[in-house]
Amino acid sequence: MAQALRSVEDETPQTALVAQVNANPGLVLLDKERFNQFYEAIKEETDKLVPDTTTEKGRKEIASMAFKVAKTKTAIDAAGKLLNEEARAKINIVDAARRDIRDKLDALKDEVRRPLTEWEAKEEQRVDACNAAIARFKSAAIVTLEDTAASVQARYTEIKNTALDDGQFKDLLPSAEHFKGAAEFALDAAFARLTKEEADRAELDRLRAEAAERAERERAEAEAKAATEAAERAQKEAEARAARAAEEERARIDAAAQRAEENARAAEQRKAEEERAAAERAHAEALAAEKRRADEAEAARQAEADRIARETAAREADEKAAADAAAARAADIEHRSKIMGAAKVAIMGMGVGEQAAISIVRAIAAGDVPNVSIKF
Repeated sequence: MAQALRSVEDETPQTALVAQVNANPGLVLLDKERFNQFYEAIKEETDKLVPDTTTEKGRKEIASMAFKVAKTKTAIDAAGKLLNEEARAKINIVDAARRDIRDKLDALKDEVRRPLTEWEAKEEQRVDACNAAIARFKSAAIVTLEDTAASVQARYTEIKNTALDDGQFKDLLPSAEHFKGAAEFALDAAFARLTKEEADRAELDRLRAEAAERAERERAEAEAKAATEAAERAQKEAEARAARAAEEERARIDAAAQRAEENARAAEQRKAEEERAAAERAHAEALAAEKRRADEAEAARQAEADRIARETAAREADEKAAADAAAARAADIEHRSKIMGAAKVAIMGMGVGEQAAISIVRAIAAGDVPNVSIKF
């Protein structure tokens, strides 16, 4: 087998292949079939060895055969490393060429494409500007709770005066015109609604102010009248007390005079006493009549005050009912507007034009479409 590994005296194809590989180990690295043939030739030689470990010669033959196989392996592996180094050198040359070619061709490509690139950048800016305008139309059409008729009118004027240039919008012109028209329609409708609502609120505030002013005036009049009547009652009571005091004083004087003249004028005293008693009865009756008249006047005044209070309460209730009805009408109008607006948007989502969608919703709401209704 040793001769098979190091010479080509045997002219069989196997020994010739072994000799070729020994001369150029790299042959079997790029040809698997040749390696298989080479391996079978070596294995044929190693199979002829009859291992004998009982003698020194036999042991040396085993070691020698193993060494030769290992040497062949080392030679083939070294050849493979050399091939790898050569391949890496070629790869490095190719990579450097690739980088140089890639950079130059990329630069040339960018130079050739520059007019198109610049046009695309301008086109992107144009489209972005158009989309921003369309977004502004969409945003302007949204009416919030903070909006007033004045703010809506200002937005409507701004949108109305926004010009749509054919050269600027190009293929986006139909979309821009649609959303511009939709914004104008929505803002116009919102302006009409808010104008009416603000007018209704102003009218309600005016009615409330008038009612408050009228109630304050009536309250002041009632208080003034009550004060006047109280003053009159106090004056009458003072006059009555003064009259009673004067009468009592006269009684005391008369009694003293009567006691001084009692013996001489006994008959006249009895007559005078009778007359005084009659006068006192008449005076008491007059006082009682005066008190009855005062009580009747107070009762009449209280009845009038109660009547005025009832009329004021009824008027305030009527005004509150009118205000509640106006608020309910405003809420119902806003609610119906939202429902009809949502129905319009849903119908437009089916491909129907906006104006046609508005006409359909109004016809349904008016009951002109049989078997179809809107639930508010």
